[in-house]
Amino acid sequence: MGTAGNGARGGRRPDPAVDEAIRAAALELLVERGFGLTFDEVAARAGVGRTSVFRRYPTKRDLVAAVAGQVGADRMEVPDTGSLEGDLTAAVGVVQGVFGGTPLQALARHALSDALRDGEGAAVLRSLLEQRTTLVREVLARAAARGEVSDPDRAPLVADLLSGAVLVRLATGTPFPEGGEADRLARALVAAARD
Repeated sequence: MGTAGNGARGGRRPDPAVDEAIRAAALELLVERGFGLTFDEVAARAGVGRTSVFRRYPTKRDLVAAVAGQVGADRMEVPDTGSLEGDLTAAVGVVQGVFGGTPLQALARHALSDALRDGEGAAVLRSLLEQRTTLVREVLARAAARGEVSDPDRAPLVADLLSGAVLVRLATGTPFPEGGEADRLARALVAAARD
């Protein structure tokens, strides 16, 4: 995404504390108000100068995508349970856990509503969806190594099915699948990975 996060121009190393303050401020504003935030508001809330934000994120889209990428990335890891069904059941739980949290849930809802109107919402949604494709790709690669699937390239389809269930629930405010319903969703994902 452009030069976002590359740090200050002119050779000075960026201060990680400033980076974190900017991203935290942007996330708070995104959760509160959606994509209408301004660089001035982010800078004021982070306690930094406006140029500190611009140096790191030349456009608002760069800033929003960086925040979206960071929010769920460190939590998007599926344990190796030893089976495809176990891994995909765990993946359903991981995705629910990540999107069930207030910050990412609010961010995803804003992204859904804005995705149809402008590029910022669509860019955030793409960033969030790329994370779950990476997660499913890793699960299917493990399953292929165990001989459980013959075509690990089905990851985008399986990820879309998982995302579809999550996004519909987010959009409608319906609770995420739990218990037996989550197990049935995982079995449907297994079928899509194997057929």
